[in-house]
Amino acid sequence: MEYTELDDYSMPGGTVTAWEPTVEASEWQTDSRQLSYMHLEHARRAVRERDDWYSQWIGTAFRIQRPLDREAFSRTLLAWYRRHEAFRTSVRVHDAGNPQGDLTRITVAADAISVRERAFGSDLAPAEVSELVTEYFNTTVTPLAWPHCIAVTVETPGDDEGFLVVFAADHTVMDAYTQVFAIRELTALYLAEVTGDPHGLAAFGSYLDFSDAERRLGEQIDANNAAVSQWRNFFDDTTTAVQPEPIPRFPQFAVPADAPRTITAQRSPAEGFQTTLSHWLLDPAETKRFDAICKAAGSSMTAGIYTALSMTAAALTGSADLRFISPVHTRNAIEWGEAVGWFVGIIPVAVRPGRPLRFTDALTTVAATSAQYKDVGGAPFAPVAELIGGDVTPPGFVVSYIDLRHAEGSTEWEPRAARVLRSATRDADEVYFWINRIPTGVNVSSRFPAEGAPAVETFLSVFHAILKQIVTDGDCEYTYRTAELVAGGSPVVADR
Repeated sequence: MEYTELDDYSMPGGTVTAWEPTVEASEWQTDSRQLSYMHLEHARRAVRERDDWYSQWIGTAFRIQRPLDREAFSRTLLAWYRRHEAFRTSVRVHDAGNPQGDLTRITVAADAISVRERAFGSDLAPAEVSELVTEYFNTTVTPLAWPHCIAVTVETPGDDEGFLVVFAADHTVMDAYTQVFAIRELTALYLAEVTGDPHGLAAFGSYLDFSDAERRLGEQIDANNAAVSQWRNFFDDTTTAVQPEPIPRFPQFAVPADAPRTITAQRSPAEGFQTTLSHWLLDPAETKRFDAICKAAGSSMTAGIYTALSMTAAALTGSADLRFISPVHTRNAIEWGEAVGWFVGIIPVAVRPGRPLRFTDALTTVAATSAQYKDVGGAPFAPVAELIGGDVTPPGFVVSYIDLRHAEGSTEWEPRAARVLRSATRDADEVYFWINRIPTGVNVSSRFPAEGAPAVETFLSVFHAILKQIVTDGDCEYTYRTAELVAGGSPVVADR
């Protein structure tokens, strides 16, 4: 399953209906549970941007292989919103100096919600559907106005076997795992409504309780906390000539004139937005082969991916060291297992293999060095950053590797046209790689500054070539670019 913008998903034509939760204004009650650190920062940014807030959401598209029963689907969404308290909370914005703070949580009871249906048009062409749904999501989803999760259905003329569901949510109520879990959950809830059979879904805890506990944990973090010392060590001791800033940014290098560009963006972004791409790196057989090579060398596929990234850095910058931020889930108890919410922390990763000769030589060292800071993910980063001070946010280079093969229902994602989605992102000095292993192979999705496209596309193309050579030959030699000028004009020398 790919992770792309909605513009890169093949939307069908047909009848579009929006399904929106509603609640009477009098039903909202002040809730003393604190917002999570990320929720608070996200909402504060929305307050600062106000009317400029646009195109900032995540979501999912998938088919349900049953005809659309409109009443049953309305009840399905109602059951979904009632099962998860994260969907039934919002924020109240206060003026400066308010004793309650600038933002407080408000919540509604499960039985206070209803779902309304809005007809958006029929017999629409695919391009019309895509444009309509994208703009609806872009202009509706915000952390400051409820609802924070909305959905549309698309019924295609002549398709009597099923319909498309597309939902969008603000990040304050959803993370990537929620995007994936929702496919199975919404399908099970819909089938239960249609057939009358039990849905068989387990119940989970509330993200609101998790958020409040996280804030209380953060209040206990002081300068002597292990997470603070480890983050400080990462910022102070792992910088390199090509990644000189404390918070890692994409490596600096001049793009070689003869560099491969086999992975490129398929379309130009709208003005002021980042470039985005998605590309399949390995098919299922190649993925199994790569995994087997990593395990035969006494390591894991995660270390293999990181080592291949290190080899790419060496080939383009002369240094095999690579620094990035990696998101990690914080679902650290069974009660949070498939709860809806933003259960995400971050950890710093410093891949430092030395100067190895081959891929298999580097695997165990990469595994050890990349795991050096893995334990800091349980501590919220906001209070840590405040204690450290300096320019340590936001992350400039983020790499996520996730193995989703064993997610329930994963074998059905391809036939059901499932896709996890994100909105277009305003141009910023940020590079993100999402590398996912799923039943159909290994895919990379990326977003990056439009002006940085040549460097990022070259990096991913070299990374792809290295993966392919490892699969073909069982190993691959490190190559080190000798002396080169980086973008800022400083020399990068292989032997540091």
